[in-house]
Amino acid sequence: MTAMESCTFGLLGELSIDDGAVDLKARKLRSLLVALLLRPGSPVPDTELIDWIWDAPPSRANSTLQVYVVRLRHALGRLGSLVSRSSTGYRIDVDTDQVDLHRFRRLAMSRDVDARTELGDLREALSLWRGPALADATSEAMRFEADRLDEERLVAVERRIELEIELGAHRELVPELRALTRRHPLRERFAEFLMVALHRGGRSADALAIYRDVHRMFADELGVHPGRRLAELHDQILCGREIGTSSCLGPLNRR
Repeated sequence: MTAMESCTFGLLGELSIDDGAVDLKARKLRSLLVALLLRPGSPVPDTELIDWIWDAPPSRANSTLQVYVVRLRHALGRLGSLVSRSSTGYRIDVDTDQVDLHRFRRLAMSRDVDARTELGDLREALSLWRGPALADATSEAMRFEADRLDEERLVAVERRIELEIELGAHRELVPELRALTRRHPLRERFAEFLMVALHRGGRSADALAIYRDVHRMFADELGVHPGRRLAELHDQILCGREIGTSSCLGPLNRR
């Protein structure tokens, strides 16, 4: 494996390049590299690159883009040869596993009949995140994409927690789940997990209090009630039933 083949790039946080010889400070060049790394090995049309880089493109955006590509190649040094031109756009010739976002997706989407194996993949996937995705975003289009990627992370977090509860780690999860419900108050799934973790840990009264807080918050801020799943979970706990993953959280291999 050559040095270029082993070089890795990070999009899950601020842009990172694990090559000490590269010092890419210009924001537009960083955005251009990010846009190429979102689709490694595939041409990205000029029009898309322009949308990724600018909210209001300059009058000669295509010419400016060409200048930026030249500057990017120069700034990347020995890695500059990875950026090439094709008839349909510019591309960066790196393997998907050289970009943390695509490694994350591969690991997060892996499925295994063994819950512990799947959980290990999810933990590895989530460990790749260093902060909000695409932190170098300079355009609304890229910020929209960043929000979409952050949603992918939350879905992976939900699945990881679901597996950990199934494997008996409910008590250890309570502090994290309290923090997640505070950070994402409208995300009912985290409230469900917290109620189950508390109930399974012998704290049914605390689990019911979570439902009351969520119910009040939804009514005050949205004028609606929590979803059916949360209401059914409340009724099950109120009746003192044992809550199993299959009856409340969905099948273990659900997606």
